[in-house]
Amino acid sequence: MSSQPIRVGLIGLNKSDCWAVNAHLPYLKDTSRYRIVALLNSSEDAARAAISSHGLSSDTRAYGSPEKFAEDNDIELVVCSVRVDRHYPILKPILEKTTAKAVHCEWPLGKNLAEAEELTKLAKSKGMKTILGLQGRKAPTGILVKELIQQGKIGKPLSITITAIGYNFGAADFEALSYLSDISIGGNMVTIHFSHILDTVTQAVGELSSYSVVLDTMRDKTMLRNKPFTYVQKSESDEPVKIVGEVPRTSHDQIAIQGHLENGAVFSFHMRGGHPYPNTAGLDWRVYGETGEIRVTAPSANLHFGGPGHSVQVHNHETNSVEEVNIPQDSWDEKKLPFTARAPARVYEAFADGKEHEYATWDDAVQRHRLVEELYDRSKNGSTEKKAEYTSRL
Repeated sequence: MSSQPIRVGLIGLNKSDCWAVNAHLPYLKDTSRYRIVALLNSSEDAARAAISSHGLSSDTRAYGSPEKFAEDNDIELVVCSVRVDRHYPILKPILEKTTAKAVHCEWPLGKNLAEAEELTKLAKSKGMKTILGLQGRKAPTGILVKELIQQGKIGKPLSITITAIGYNFGAADFEALSYLSDISIGGNMVTIHFSHILDTVTQAVGELSSYSVVLDTMRDKTMLRNKPFTYVQKSESDEPVKIVGEVPRTSHDQIAIQGHLENGAVFSFHMRGGHPYPNTAGLDWRVYGETGEIRVTAPSANLHFGGPGHSVQVHNHETNSVEEVNIPQDSWDEKKLPFTARAPARVYEAFADGKEHEYATWDDAVQRHRLVEELYDRSKNGSTEKKAEYTSRL
């Protein structure tokens, strides 16, 4: 790649807390390989406020419409980090007009398969390289599990078992996240929480060959809190946590999938909404083999970007010993970027190095969207174990 920094047009960077702030900005401000040259926000004023708030260069250009943003011929890489239902209406006019060479979008790519397919076709027609925010492919925990299997630490894998909690999708949630309860938005436990974990896991153990699925909504409404679950009231003068409303829930809060992988191993994954049982793991992933077993635990279901408290252990059946395996650290761990920014940083590095095989593209997005459509269809129509179709259409 060129020694000059890749010029980035970033969509969705607010002046306050958001995913672009937590996952993209820490790396983009820290590296010499990329430079933010333009922001697109809900208005030019909002973009200028974000430029000022985050200390970006004063010559960073501010845009309030996709059409104007698309006319900026200085942008080489478009990065989209907004709510999923806004991906298509923002990206389509940009892709139609931009001269950018590449585009990076969070997962899910669209709110449904049709949007994902159209955006992917449009990007290909322009000859653009694509990056998809399935950053779990660069998460060290999943990579370590794959390496342990390849090294023969447990022999041939016989079964994979995952249990995980969604954290969201319990009785109540933060009011700013009320959209998660609306299945029409496209961002929910199936498409976000479950799909991120599944993609990370299948990079280590292989894809599904056949499966059955149960999707259910056990709570028909979500109570809305005025504060996120991370909020701590430190004094009596601080605003207390209270319920400020409710919304109907049409998205799923229970997911159970069982079947077989392409290598023949039995596969089982159950995810539910709500918080974990006190003092227990939010995620427990087992790979049971002929000679041993790998166990991965984490406080939350965020396997795809890591975090404190991740543990990988190997049980040797012959010796009955359990080994705690160190999860490798790299420069992004040493720099102590926020955990949410470390896997995305590795994706940006892989793109700059031209290592397309190390990150997900929009072709992968279409495949994952096809799986989501299969899950919905099989759940509605009743499902015995059937051949997985999503992998065979690319």
